[in-house]
Amino acid sequence: MARYENPRNSGNSSVPPSQDPFRKTKSLREKSNKPQGGQKGHKGSKLKMVATPDTVVVHDVENCSCCGNSLKEAPEHYDTRQVFDIPAIKIHVTEHRRLHRRCASCGRPNRGKFPEQLVQEAQYGTHLKSLCVYLQNYQMLPFARCSELISDLTGHRISTGSLSNFQKQCFGHLRDYEQNIRQQLLQSPILHADETGIRLNAKNSWIHVVSNETISLFFHHLNRGKQAMNAMGLLELYKGTLVHDRFSSYFSYECDHSLCNAHILRDLVYVEEAFDAPWAKQIRKLLCRAKQDKEKNPNLKASYYSRIFKRYTGLVRPIIKKYNRVLKKTDEQKLAFALEKHKYLFLKFIKQIDVPFDNNQAERDLRMIKVKQKVSGCFRSQSHAQYFARIRGYISTLKKNNKSVLENIQNVFLNKPFLPVMAE
Repeated sequence: MARYENPRNSGNSSVPPSQDPFRKTKSLREKSNKPQGGQKGHKGSKLKMVATPDTVVVHDVENCSCCGNSLKEAPEHYDTRQVFDIPAIKIHVTEHRRLHRRCASCGRPNRGKFPEQLVQEAQYGTHLKSLCVYLQNYQMLPFARCSELISDLTGHRISTGSLSNFQKQCFGHLRDYEQNIRQQLLQSPILHADETGIRLNAKNSWIHVVSNETISLFFHHLNRGKQAMNAMGLLELYKGTLVHDRFSSYFSYECDHSLCNAHILRDLVYVEEAFDAPWAKQIRKLLCRAKQDKEKNPNLKASYYSRIFKRYTGLVRPIIKKYNRVLKKTDEQKLAFALEKHKYLFLKFIKQIDVPFDNNQAERDLRMIKVKQKVSGCFRSQSHAQYFARIRGYISTLKKNNKSVLENIQNVFLNKPFLPVMAE
């Protein structure tokens, strides 16, 4: 029987930290013996002078401070100090003039050609568009604050309509990139999938992610389940191993499956706390020890798997046998039944070297979506949610490949988006 009424929190379930009561939460991470802060022997860093500064200012001395004689002819040497700063930022306007000339021989009028990207009398350039897209989709600034920042920096205010157009243009330039990314994901032996809610016009909608260590694909949809996953157009074609959190819609796809043990660890903490269940603590320690053993030696023997499997089922099955079919299942019994039903999927990480222990890859990829909602609030249109999803997937891929975000957003506007090299 539960010892208190509502023990669920972010430390023992999938409840988000924002819904935790005001109290200290419990981490699943084991304590180390190291003191807090920088460790002994850790090398710090400081600002270092450069060999070729952009500007040199000479501070001369004309007269001796003792006798007042002139020092113009005296031999000189110097020491230096450097200041690292940003020059004043302002809008730089470039005018393109197309010359018109008439042929003196035949009289035909001729004129030069504007660059292909110049389609209006006055328009914004690639660098400014890229900066705004970067601020809104990486630094998560809402429209009004992005416009305000550009105004504070340059003295020029950009309308929210222009900011919206920048997003739309970037989204369009990434269309072919996204198709290429889909093909790379389909060839990946391991994929992670997850979804998180995000507000759209004060109603809940969903951002889905399918990813691996080098690529992220985000997709916005009004629904959470299979309708949205089918609309993404990926999972129904995938034949590798999909790692997820036991959401039922994922099981409808005919690929291999592996389940996230980080989720089950939190559930085990909840059962241990709420039902005073020692078996839950024992399974939690069993899984964590198996994780540590695999990190030390990825090629675990079959006998090791058999030993863990036997111990695992030996802890779960007695709880199931106590279940009285007349009564409603408790949370403790529900967890035991889930552990038994999916035992092969929870323990697959031991048996297959490339299968991870958890689904943290997808959860890390989605983390910034919650930051977006906290900073910017909800989306006002489904189109802008779709813009954000595709652009955010591109940015996530850039970060995974250690590429400059701002520079490669500029490349998108030049129709040269970054594409990760497909592993052979």
